[in-house]
Amino acid sequence: MNYSINSSKSNVPVLTGAMALDLSFAAVKPYLKAHYITNVLLASLFFMLKTIPGVCTTLFNDCKLELKEWEWLTFLGCIIVLKNRKQATFATYIGTACMFGKVLNLILFFKHNIAYGILYFFLALLHFVFLPMPVYDGPEDVVYFRGPNLQDELERDRRVTWVITFYAAWSPQCLSLAPVFSEISAEYTLDNLRFGKIDVSRYPQVAEKFGIDTSTWSKQLPTVILFQEGKEKIRRPVSTKKTTLKFIFTKEHVIRDLELNEIYGQCKKHPLPRRKDRELKEAVDESKKDK
Repeated sequence: MNYSINSSKSNVPVLTGAMALDLSFAAVKPYLKAHYITNVLLASLFFMLKTIPGVCTTLFNDCKLELKEWEWLTFLGCIIVLKNRKQATFATYIGTACMFGKVLNLILFFKHNIAYGILYFFLALLHFVFLPMPVYDGPEDVVYFRGPNLQDELERDRRVTWVITFYAAWSPQCLSLAPVFSEISAEYTLDNLRFGKIDVSRYPQVAEKFGIDTSTWSKQLPTVILFQEGKEKIRRPVSTKKTTLKFIFTKEHVIRDLELNEIYGQCKKHPLPRRKDRELKEAVDESKKDK
């Protein structure tokens, strides 16, 4: 007896190994830079030197981590987990973890040999000076304002919705938001939905006007405000007279809390008239008046 089996191919796309590898590499690629690689190496240098055969016997008395060193390493892991629970980006996560790791390395090197500690300190200093964190180099559509220009632009055309970041160049939180804000601006910008930034540390009168604290310990840096018809509609983080509610500036949180998807849809449905269309309309209106 002959049996025949009819097989049909599914139209569902299959994620092949090569495709998965490409996606993984694309996610990792931004971090395959000298700053991140050397930062991770510096943050784990003591533990690598203490366990590599040949090197450990030359630099230290033995090749095993002491009980106290294991305890400190465990404590470091707990600190990193607690401090990094709500970081905005993976780059910030790496930076915070490596910062605590380098502090522990410095303590352990000094504990074994003062010369090792001094040498490690200078290595960390050289890394900080010559290999700083890479700046965002992707697409963006952001207008950078100076002083009173912001208020003038908000009032110039009230049909335009503005999303403005009030930042300070010295603030780590503002630096973390910068690539997130740039990505959002590149995706959501329209003729009537614009994005801008202003350094309130340089223009304190602007900070005072919009009620933003620019002190060293401020919890209001950065502040992102959405303006519609020239007036403030949404602000993050939200500030009261007594406190400032903490806000994590991830891309998803910014889009959700500023209602950007809804506003983008509204602006898309009601675009600003183009210059040629406006001139044509004015000409038609003039001809009607003549008649």
